[in-house]
Amino acid sequence: MDTLNKIPVIKQDKPVRYLLKALSNDKLPHALLFTGNEGVGKLRTALQFSMICNCENLPDLSKIHSSCGECRSCLKSQAEQHPDIIKIIPDGAAIKILQIRILRKQLTYKPVEAKNRFVIIFQAHLMTTESSNALLKILEEPPVRTRFILIVENQKDILQTISSRCQNVRFRPLPVEIIEQDLLKQEDIKPEYARMIARLSFGSIIRAGLYQKKKWQAKRTYIFFRLKQFDQLSIGMRLSFAEQLTKNKDDIPFILEIMLTWFRDVLIYRFSPQRIINIDYQNSIYENAKKHPCHTVIDQIEKIQIVQKDLISNFNKRLAFEQLTMSNYQ
Repeated sequence: MDTLNKIPVIKQDKPVRYLLKALSNDKLPHALLFTGNEGVGKLRTALQFSMICNCENLPDLSKIHSSCGECRSCLKSQAEQHPDIIKIIPDGAAIKILQIRILRKQLTYKPVEAKNRFVIIFQAHLMTTESSNALLKILEEPPVRTRFILIVENQKDILQTISSRCQNVRFRPLPVEIIEQDLLKQEDIKPEYARMIARLSFGSIIRAGLYQKKKWQAKRTYIFFRLKQFDQLSIGMRLSFAEQLTKNKDDIPFILEIMLTWFRDVLIYRFSPQRIINIDYQNSIYENAKKHPCHTVIDQIEKIQIVQKDLISNFNKRLAFEQLTMSNYQ
């Protein structure tokens, strides 16, 4: 079976082919940085690639096609019990110095049984300053037969001194068609709903799963109910709308995304109606597109994008949403 099919990440051909070519040419860097949006297969690829590298039944490296999935090493990898595949995940809200100290001690010993020991650091951007500096010292003098894979969304989210010692492998959003096909494998999902969720996911399997939940279906319905009549809302209703949207701070990034898709659809409907995301609201989007000139829609989009950028700072989210909902949209 072809390796690209073995890896449970669909249509990530480019990064996977790079990894396999580097492996077959014996030019695999000692440190890799997997970057890309959440839910596009970075962790899955890291785990599967480490399994391929340690398969006991691999042919000549120049003829790699897949791991066997049956040898002792593959079975341990599949069960996530391989002693030489070390996975580090955040302990609560951060990757702490103690975790890196334990790792450093582990790395003083040779790999137990693997040809290539792998250290996979998931959400590496959550390393504290202390743990980042400790990892940097390890990367400066990497242990023998050890490869590091750091997983983040953006390269700039980790220390430049760390990223400069890693080969960046970029993962693109998954094609809408692939996510739609994956959703259609589920029972009781209508094709038109699968298509809408796939478009709303922006190429992320995780987002697609999130937007299927009843909680987010209800939030989306509420948000669009208000946005449909946005220009008719009283001041009190707008303030109430802002209050509802900011009740849970963890939901805010996704709420902003949902709002952005609405105004995006209103903007592009008049030019390319077949490209709208929220196809189940096509009639309402059409009515809004007729009522509002392009410049006012663009203004709303820019205001939402400003709030999105401000999320990384400790700003007053309630006030920002009040300003957003009080803006003139005529």
